[in-house]
Amino acid sequence: MIGEVVVIGGLNLRDGVSLEEYDRLGGRMYNIVSSLPGFLSIKSFKADDGEELTVFRFASEAALEAWRTHPEHIEAMKRGHAEFYASGLLQICKVIREVGPFEHA
Repeated sequence: MIGEVVVIGGLNLRDGVSLEEYDRLGGRMYNIVSSLPGFLSIKSFKADDGEELTVFRFASEAALEAWRTHPEHIEAMKRGHAEFYASGLLQICKVIREVGPFEHA
């Protein structure tokens, strides 16, 4: 959708983090973000080198801002930097052109 906001996050976990706690917190964050108006989807992938790539889609910048400023999300981000992530990069992009959806027979 033209005007949609896509957030691409590439994150590397610290050695020895509790994956159980990381997954628990991630589940809680998913429950929150998926209930917000304008949230479209989230998909995560893990690369062979261990980097976790997550793609969030929001209908608008306002929808992303509601997520970015949600009090529990702010606390989770602080905790992520302090406990879970060794490094990372977020890219916030706006869709300017779209091709598809399409199917091949």
